[in-house]
Amino acid sequence: MKLLLYRQLLKSARAFEQLSRKASGAARQLLPPAKVSIAQCEAIKWQNVRPCFVLSTGRSGTLLLTKLLELSPHIAVVHQPKPELVRASKLAYEQIKNSPDIFRETFKSAREEYVLEALMFNQVFVETNNRITFFAPIIRDVFPNAAYIHLVRHPGDFVRSGIRRHWYSDQHEHDIGRIVPYSGDIKSRWPSLTAIEKIGWLWHETNQFIEDAKENLPEQDVLFVQAEQLFADVRVTQAIFSFLQQECPPLSLIKKNLTPTNVQKKGDFPPYSAWPESDRQLLQNIAPLMKKYNYR
Repeated sequence: MKLLLYRQLLKSARAFEQLSRKASGAARQLLPPAKVSIAQCEAIKWQNVRPCFVLSTGRSGTLLLTKLLELSPHIAVVHQPKPELVRASKLAYEQIKNSPDIFRETFKSAREEYVLEALMFNQVFVETNNRITFFAPIIRDVFPNAAYIHLVRHPGDFVRSGIRRHWYSDQHEHDIGRIVPYSGDIKSRWPSLTAIEKIGWLWHETNQFIEDAKENLPEQDVLFVQAEQLFADVRVTQAIFSFLQQECPPLSLIKKNLTPTNVQKKGDFPPYSAWPESDRQLLQNIAPLMKKYNYR
């Protein structure tokens, strides 16, 4: 009985996906695409586009940001592009400094058609997929005018979400692509670390990777956003649209869509405010960037 129900639900999901694709295709047919090719873009080294890539740890408001950007017909935003680069993301974290050419070609092959399609319909391409984060050092080698949004969430909330999802327990399907220390003292201590420390390390290491990449970027091409402010203040959304050089939707529409998205419901772990001081200290020790971001 369960198998039959599963098949029926899967069939319905596929039908809905096909319908959505058809509707999207029909809508785009109302506007004829511009005649431009990858070869033409390559010839001018993609100087004709300014795509934007959201750098984050994940579980930091990327789905809400996607929802807000979808309010504009002039933005082509994707949250789970194919391929997502789950495995490649982990390899990029470990090897991109030593083998940039390999990851440059991987990234280009995975994303150039997305960027081209947005260009054809006079849209700005935005990717909110957190797996793109560890490709940050080579993105502007492919798209030299690319912009970045650095999206950060309180590490206590991030750790709580990760624990409730059983990260680093070999029970989560994406653990295969989750970064782990590959050198230094932290590698030898890794098996003995608590879940708070492991996921806290993930938060800090990912954001430190982003901070290092930002050092080589023009200030005007990077926007720093804290998830808590995105949830609470419509002016943050306005600033994001301004950064993307696009007209902002009406404030009433933004407020209507500023609702929690992809909220974690399963798992039992207390919020950061209810943690004992010893657990808070564990997180503060392993994630010193929380002080820089004014997370007390």
